[in-house]
Amino acid sequence: MNVLFLTSDVVPTNGWAVIGHNIVKNLQSEAICFEIFSEERKFSLGLGHGKLKSSFYDKYKFLAIFYDLVNILITCKQKPDLIHCNVEYYAPVAMLLSKIHRIPYTITACGTYSVRLPKEHRIYKKAFEAAFRTIPISHYTKKRMLCEQINSNYNVVLLGVDKNVFRPDPSVKKDDIITFVGNLKPRKGLSFLLESMVEVSKQRTNIKIVVIGNIDFSSSAYSDIERFISLHQLDVEFVGMVSEKDLVHYYQRATLNVLPSKSQPFYFEGFGLIHSEAIACGTITIGTCNSGNEDAISTENGYLVEYGDKKELSEKILKVFSEDRYPSLNLNQVNDWESVAKKYLEVWTSACVFNQTSKVSV
Repeated sequence: MNVLFLTSDVVPTNGWAVIGHNIVKNLQSEAICFEIFSEERKFSLGLGHGKLKSSFYDKYKFLAIFYDLVNILITCKQKPDLIHCNVEYYAPVAMLLSKIHRIPYTITACGTYSVRLPKEHRIYKKAFEAAFRTIPISHYTKKRMLCEQINSNYNVVLLGVDKNVFRPDPSVKKDDIITFVGNLKPRKGLSFLLESMVEVSKQRTNIKIVVIGNIDFSSSAYSDIERFISLHQLDVEFVGMVSEKDLVHYYQRATLNVLPSKSQPFYFEGFGLIHSEAIACGTITIGTCNSGNEDAISTENGYLVEYGDKKELSEKILKVFSEDRYPSLNLNQVNDWESVAKKYLEVWTSACVFNQTSKVSV
Protein backbone atom coordinates (compact mmCIF):
# COMPACT_ATOMS: atom_id res chain seq x y z
CA MET A 1 0.00 0.00 0.00
CA ASN A 2 1.38 3.40 -1.03
CA VAL A 3 0.19 6.13 1.33
CA LEU A 4 0.45 9.83 0.51
CA PHE A 5 0.78 11.39 3.97
CA LEU A 6 0.09 15.11 4.48
CA THR A 7 1.29 16.47 7.82
CA SER A 8 2.83 19.45 9.61
CA ASP A 9 6.32 18.13 10.26
CA VAL A 10 8.27 14.90 9.94
CA VAL A 11 9.65 15.27 13.48
CA PRO A 12 7.36 15.41 16.56
CA THR A 13 7.52 19.15 17.24
CA ASN A 14 3.77 19.73 17.79
CA GLY A 15 0.57 17.79 18.43
CA TRP A 16 -0.15 17.04 14.77
CA ALA A 17 3.43 15.95 14.15
CA VAL A 18 3.50 13.68 17.22
CA ILE A 19 0.51 11.77 15.86
CA GLY A 20 1.89 11.57 12.34
CA HIS A 21 5.40 10.62 13.45
CA ASN A 22 4.15 7.71 15.54
CA ILE A 23 1.74 6.40 12.92
CA VAL A 24 4.44 6.35 10.26
CA LYS A 25 7.05 4.95 12.67
CA ASN A 26 4.84 2.00 13.57
CA LEU A 27 3.53 1.21 10.08
CA GLN A 28 6.49 1.87 7.76
CA SER A 29 7.38 -1.47 6.14
CA GLU A 30 7.85 -3.21 2.83
CA ALA A 31 4.08 -3.64 2.64
CA ILE A 32 3.29 -0.01 3.54
CA CYS A 33 5.27 2.74 1.86
CA PHE A 34 4.79 6.38 2.89
CA GLU A 35 5.48 9.44 0.80
CA ILE A 36 5.33 12.36 3.20
CA PHE A 37 4.59 15.97 2.36
CA SER A 38 4.85 18.47 5.21
CA GLU A 39 4.50 22.18 5.68
CA GLU A 40 7.06 24.92 6.03
CA ARG A 41 6.40 27.76 8.48
CA LYS A 42 7.66 30.54 6.20
CA PHE A 43 5.75 31.19 2.99
CA SER A 44 8.67 30.67 0.62
CA LEU A 45 8.31 29.69 -3.03
CA GLY A 46 9.72 26.49 -4.44
CA LEU A 47 8.28 23.00 -4.77
CA GLY A 48 9.16 20.02 -2.63
CA HIS A 49 8.11 17.61 0.08
CA GLY A 50 8.53 20.22 2.80
CA LYS A 51 6.72 23.06 1.05
CA LEU A 52 2.99 22.70 1.76
CA LYS A 53 1.15 26.00 2.27
CA SER A 54 -2.51 25.21 3.04
CA SER A 55 -2.01 26.21 6.68
CA PHE A 56 -1.97 29.76 5.25
CA TYR A 57 -5.50 29.32 3.88
CA ASP A 58 -6.91 32.07 6.10
CA LYS A 59 -4.62 34.54 4.32
CA TYR A 60 -4.22 33.18 0.79
CA LYS A 61 -7.49 31.22 0.37
CA PHE A 62 -7.68 29.00 -2.73
CA LEU A 63 -4.22 30.06 -3.89
CA ALA A 64 -2.71 28.09 -0.98
CA ILE A 65 -4.72 24.98 -1.88
CA PHE A 66 -3.90 25.29 -5.58
CA TYR A 67 -0.20 25.69 -4.75
CA ASP A 68 -0.19 22.47 -2.72
CA LEU A 69 -2.16 20.58 -5.35
CA VAL A 70 0.30 21.51 -8.12
CA ASN A 71 3.30 20.89 -5.84
CA ILE A 72 2.18 17.36 -4.98
CA LEU A 73 1.15 16.44 -8.53
CA ILE A 74 4.54 17.55 -9.89
CA THR A 75 6.87 16.23 -7.18
CA CYS A 76 5.09 13.09 -5.91
CA LYS A 77 7.33 10.14 -6.78
CA GLN A 78 4.78 7.32 -6.72
CA LYS A 79 1.09 6.91 -7.40
CA PRO A 80 -0.65 6.54 -4.04
CA ASP A 81 -3.31 3.99 -3.16
CA LEU A 82 -4.62 6.20 -0.38
CA ILE A 83 -4.19 9.74 0.96
CA HIS A 84 -4.10 10.48 4.66
CA CYS A 85 -4.53 14.06 5.83
CA ASN A 86 -2.92 14.31 9.28
CA VAL A 87 -3.58 18.07 9.58
CA GLU A 88 -7.05 19.51 9.03
CA TYR A 89 -5.74 22.36 6.86
CA TYR A 90 -4.86 19.88 4.08
CA ALA A 91 -8.33 18.33 3.79
CA PRO A 92 -9.31 20.16 0.54
CA VAL A 93 -6.00 19.16 -1.09
CA ALA A 94 -6.63 15.53 -0.10
CA MET A 95 -10.14 15.72 -1.55
CA LEU A 96 -8.96 17.13 -4.89
CA LEU A 97 -6.12 14.63 -5.17
CA SER A 98 -8.50 11.76 -4.42
CA LYS A 99 -10.71 12.85 -7.32
CA ILE A 100 -7.75 13.09 -9.70
CA HIS A 101 -6.29 9.69 -8.74
CA ARG A 102 -9.67 8.07 -8.00
CA ILE A 103 -8.50 6.84 -4.60
CA PRO A 104 -9.89 7.26 -1.06
CA TYR A 105 -8.65 9.68 1.58
CA THR A 106 -8.91 9.86 5.37
CA ILE A 107 -8.49 12.73 7.84
CA THR A 108 -7.29 12.90 11.43
CA ALA A 109 -9.50 15.33 13.39
CA CYS A 110 -7.38 16.67 16.25
CA GLY A 111 -9.73 19.19 17.81
CA THR A 112 -10.15 22.93 17.32
CA TYR A 113 -9.43 23.10 13.58
CA SER A 114 -11.62 20.11 12.78
CA VAL A 115 -14.56 22.24 13.93
CA ARG A 116 -13.48 25.78 13.08
CA LEU A 117 -12.37 25.23 9.49
CA PRO A 118 -15.52 23.38 8.28
CA LYS A 119 -17.69 25.87 10.16
CA GLU A 120 -16.06 28.91 8.55
CA HIS A 121 -15.26 27.58 5.04
CA ARG A 122 -17.57 25.56 2.82
CA ILE A 123 -14.74 23.76 1.03
CA TYR A 124 -13.49 22.33 4.34
CA LYS A 125 -16.94 21.10 5.33
CA LYS A 126 -17.25 19.43 1.94
CA ALA A 127 -13.79 17.86 2.30
CA PHE A 128 -14.59 16.38 5.72
CA GLU A 129 -17.93 15.03 4.59
CA ALA A 130 -16.50 13.47 1.41
CA ALA A 131 -13.68 11.61 3.20
CA PHE A 132 -13.84 7.82 3.38
CA ARG A 133 -13.30 8.21 7.12
CA THR A 134 -12.72 11.11 9.49
CA ILE A 135 -10.73 9.90 12.51
CA PRO A 136 -11.36 12.07 15.61
CA ILE A 137 -8.82 11.64 18.41
CA SER A 138 -11.58 11.59 21.05
CA HIS A 139 -15.31 11.11 21.40
CA TYR A 140 -15.53 14.73 22.54
CA THR A 141 -13.99 15.94 19.27
CA LYS A 142 -16.50 13.83 17.34
CA LYS A 143 -19.34 15.25 19.46
CA ARG A 144 -18.22 18.83 18.77
CA MET A 145 -18.07 18.13 15.03
CA LEU A 146 -21.54 16.62 15.03
CA CYS A 147 -22.85 19.63 16.98
CA GLU A 148 -21.69 21.80 14.08
CA GLN A 149 -23.45 19.46 11.63
CA ILE A 150 -20.26 18.13 10.03
CA ASN A 151 -21.73 14.88 8.78
CA SER A 152 -18.70 12.75 8.04
CA ASN A 153 -18.06 9.00 8.35
CA TYR A 154 -16.45 8.86 11.79
CA ASN A 155 -14.08 6.35 13.34
CA VAL A 156 -12.75 7.49 16.73
CA VAL A 157 -9.17 6.40 17.49
CA LEU A 158 -7.75 7.59 20.81
CA LEU A 159 -4.10 8.65 21.02
CA GLY A 160 -1.29 6.64 22.61
CA VAL A 161 2.14 6.97 24.16
CA ASP A 162 5.45 5.21 23.74
CA LYS A 163 5.41 2.97 26.81
CA ASN A 164 9.08 2.16 26.35
CA VAL A 165 9.76 5.83 27.12
CA PHE A 166 6.87 6.93 29.33
CA ARG A 167 6.93 4.43 32.19
CA PRO A 168 7.13 4.36 35.99
CA ASP A 169 10.47 4.23 37.80
CA PRO A 170 10.08 2.76 41.32
CA SER A 171 13.46 4.16 42.30
CA VAL A 172 12.28 7.78 41.82
CA LYS A 173 10.80 9.30 44.97
CA LYS A 174 7.62 11.35 44.70
CA ASP A 175 8.09 15.04 45.59
CA ASP A 176 5.58 17.71 46.57
CA ILE A 177 5.29 18.74 42.92
CA ILE A 178 2.45 19.35 40.48
CA THR A 179 3.43 19.25 36.81
CA PHE A 180 1.61 21.45 34.31
CA VAL A 181 2.69 20.73 30.72
CA GLY A 182 1.47 23.35 28.29
CA ASN A 183 1.56 27.03 27.38
CA LEU A 184 -0.33 30.17 28.34
CA LYS A 185 -3.23 29.68 25.91
CA PRO A 186 -6.50 30.05 27.84
CA ARG A 187 -7.63 26.55 26.81
CA LYS A 188 -4.72 24.97 28.70
CA GLY A 189 -6.14 26.28 32.01
CA LEU A 190 -3.03 27.46 33.89
CA SER A 191 -4.89 30.44 35.37
CA PHE A 192 -7.61 28.13 36.70
CA LEU A 193 -4.95 25.94 38.34
CA LEU A 194 -3.21 28.91 39.95
CA GLU A 195 -6.49 30.32 41.28
CA SER A 196 -7.28 26.93 42.81
CA MET A 197 -3.82 26.78 44.36
CA VAL A 198 -4.64 29.90 46.38
CA GLU A 199 -7.21 27.77 48.21
CA VAL A 200 -4.80 24.83 48.48
CA SER A 201 -2.08 27.06 49.98
CA LYS A 202 -4.33 27.89 52.93
CA GLN A 203 -3.82 24.31 54.09
CA ARG A 204 -0.55 23.28 52.43
CA THR A 205 2.24 25.67 51.54
CA ASN A 206 4.85 23.16 50.45
CA ILE A 207 3.41 22.25 47.02
CA LYS A 208 5.36 23.48 44.01
CA ILE A 209 3.99 23.83 40.48
CA VAL A 210 6.45 23.07 37.69
CA VAL A 211 5.33 24.60 34.37
CA ILE A 212 6.84 22.79 31.40
CA GLY A 213 6.44 24.16 27.89
CA ASN A 214 7.14 27.00 25.51
CA ILE A 215 6.38 30.24 27.39
CA ASP A 216 6.67 33.74 25.94
CA PHE A 217 8.12 35.59 28.93
CA SER A 218 7.67 38.94 27.15
CA SER A 219 3.93 38.50 26.71
CA SER A 220 1.23 40.32 28.65
CA ALA A 221 -0.27 36.94 29.56
CA TYR A 222 2.93 35.98 31.36
CA SER A 223 3.12 39.37 33.10
CA ASP A 224 -0.42 38.93 34.42
CA ILE A 225 0.33 35.42 35.68
CA GLU A 226 3.60 36.52 37.27
CA ARG A 227 1.79 39.29 39.17
CA PHE A 228 -0.82 36.79 40.38
CA ILE A 229 1.87 34.37 41.55
CA SER A 230 3.71 37.12 43.40
CA LEU A 231 0.54 38.52 44.98
CA HIS A 232 -0.49 35.15 46.40
CA GLN A 233 3.06 33.92 47.11
CA LEU A 234 2.66 30.72 45.14
CA ASP A 235 5.64 28.45 44.48
CA VAL A 236 5.82 28.19 40.68
CA GLU A 237 8.81 27.36 38.49
CA PHE A 238 8.79 27.85 34.71
CA VAL A 239 11.34 25.44 33.27
CA GLY A 240 10.57 26.02 29.59
CA MET A 241 10.91 23.31 26.97
CA VAL A 242 12.68 20.16 28.16
CA SER A 243 13.92 16.99 26.52
CA GLU A 244 11.68 13.94 26.41
CA LYS A 245 13.94 12.25 28.94
CA ASP A 246 13.63 15.18 31.37
CA LEU A 247 9.87 15.36 30.82
CA VAL A 248 9.53 11.72 31.84
CA HIS A 249 11.62 12.39 34.95
CA TYR A 250 9.41 15.34 35.92
CA TYR A 251 6.31 13.15 35.55
CA GLN A 252 7.90 10.40 37.65
CA ARG A 253 8.86 12.82 40.44
CA ALA A 254 5.51 14.60 40.54
CA THR A 255 2.81 13.60 42.99
CA LEU A 256 0.22 15.04 40.63
CA ASN A 257 -0.17 16.24 37.06
CA VAL A 258 -2.82 18.85 36.24
CA LEU A 259 -4.04 20.10 32.86
CA PRO A 260 -7.48 21.66 33.49
CA SER A 261 -8.47 22.41 29.90
CA LYS A 262 -10.97 25.14 29.07
CA SER A 263 -13.45 24.40 26.28
CA GLN A 264 -14.79 27.22 24.12
CA PRO A 265 -16.93 26.91 20.97
CA PHE A 266 -13.96 26.82 18.58
CA TYR A 267 -11.03 26.31 20.94
CA PHE A 268 -10.83 23.12 22.97
CA GLU A 269 -8.52 20.26 23.96
CA GLY A 270 -9.01 17.48 21.44
CA PHE A 271 -7.68 14.74 23.70
CA GLY A 272 -5.15 15.70 26.37
CA LEU A 273 -2.17 13.51 25.58
CA ILE A 274 -0.35 15.02 28.57
CA HIS A 275 -2.67 13.05 30.86
CA SER A 276 -1.82 9.76 29.15
CA GLU A 277 1.90 10.49 29.40
CA ALA A 278 1.65 11.26 33.12
CA ILE A 279 -0.43 8.16 33.83
CA ALA A 280 2.01 5.98 31.88
CA CYS A 281 4.74 7.31 34.19
CA GLY A 282 2.68 6.26 37.21
CA THR A 283 1.38 9.72 38.17
CA ILE A 284 -2.19 10.68 39.05
CA THR A 285 -3.62 13.36 36.78
CA ILE A 286 -6.50 15.85 36.89
CA GLY A 287 -8.32 17.22 33.85
CA THR A 288 -11.67 18.78 33.08
CA CYS A 289 -15.05 17.55 31.93
CA ASN A 290 -16.49 18.68 28.62
CA SER A 291 -13.18 18.21 26.80
CA GLY A 292 -11.02 15.52 25.25
CA ASN A 293 -9.69 14.89 28.77
CA GLU A 294 -12.73 12.65 29.30
CA ASP A 295 -11.20 9.97 27.08
CA ALA A 296 -7.69 10.36 28.52
CA ILE A 297 -8.56 9.94 32.23
CA SER A 298 -10.28 6.96 33.83
CA THR A 299 -11.51 6.86 37.42
CA GLU A 300 -8.63 4.50 38.23
CA ASN A 301 -5.98 6.99 37.18
CA GLY A 302 -7.20 10.46 38.02
CA TYR A 303 -10.05 12.91 38.32
CA LEU A 304 -12.25 15.05 36.11
CA VAL A 305 -13.50 18.39 37.45
CA GLU A 306 -15.70 21.14 36.05
CA TYR A 307 -13.67 23.97 34.57
CA GLY A 308 -13.83 27.04 36.80
CA ASP A 309 -14.84 25.15 39.96
CA LYS A 310 -11.88 26.19 42.12
CA LYS A 311 -13.33 24.52 45.20
CA GLU A 312 -13.60 21.15 43.44
CA LEU A 313 -10.11 21.33 41.94
CA SER A 314 -8.48 22.45 45.20
CA GLU A 315 -10.22 19.63 47.09
CA LYS A 316 -8.98 17.03 44.58
CA ILE A 317 -5.42 18.39 44.83
CA LEU A 318 -5.50 18.23 48.64
CA LYS A 319 -6.97 14.72 48.50
CA VAL A 320 -4.08 13.44 46.35
CA PHE A 321 -1.43 15.06 48.55
CA SER A 322 -3.01 13.73 51.75
CA GLU A 323 -2.97 10.06 50.70
CA ASP A 324 -1.00 7.88 53.14
CA ARG A 325 0.01 5.53 50.35
CA TYR A 326 0.46 6.47 46.71
CA PRO A 327 -1.93 4.37 44.59
CA SER A 328 -0.89 2.02 41.81
CA LEU A 329 -2.43 3.13 38.54
CA ASN A 330 -3.97 0.97 35.82
CA LEU A 331 -1.46 1.45 33.02
CA ASN A 332 -3.48 -0.80 30.73
CA GLN A 333 -5.92 2.09 30.36
CA VAL A 334 -3.28 3.96 28.33
CA ASN A 335 -2.94 3.07 24.63
CA ASP A 336 0.44 2.55 23.03
CA TRP A 337 1.23 3.95 19.60
CA GLU A 338 1.57 0.50 18.06
CA SER A 339 -2.09 -0.33 18.79
CA VAL A 340 -3.16 3.13 17.58
CA ALA A 341 -1.29 2.66 14.29
CA LYS A 342 -2.92 -0.74 13.76
CA LYS A 343 -6.36 0.87 14.02
CA TYR A 344 -5.35 3.39 11.34
CA LEU A 345 -4.16 0.54 9.14
CA GLU A 346 -7.52 -1.22 9.56
CA VAL A 347 -9.30 1.92 8.33
CA TRP A 348 -6.91 2.36 5.40
CA THR A 349 -7.16 -1.30 4.36
CA SER A 350 -10.95 -1.17 4.36
CA ALA A 351 -10.78 2.05 2.29
CA CYS A 352 -8.56 0.44 -0.35
CA VAL A 353 -10.68 -2.72 -0.47
CA PHE A 354 -13.84 -0.65 -0.85
CA ASN A 355 -12.23 1.41 -3.62
CA GLN A 356 -11.14 -1.67 -5.55
CA THR A 357 -14.55 -3.28 -5.17
CA SER A 358 -16.23 -0.10 -6.40
CA LYS A 359 -14.01 0.02 -9.51
CA VAL A 360 -14.75 -3.62 -10.33
CA SER A 361 -18.51 -3.13 -9.95
CA VAL A 362 -18.37 -0.12 -12.28
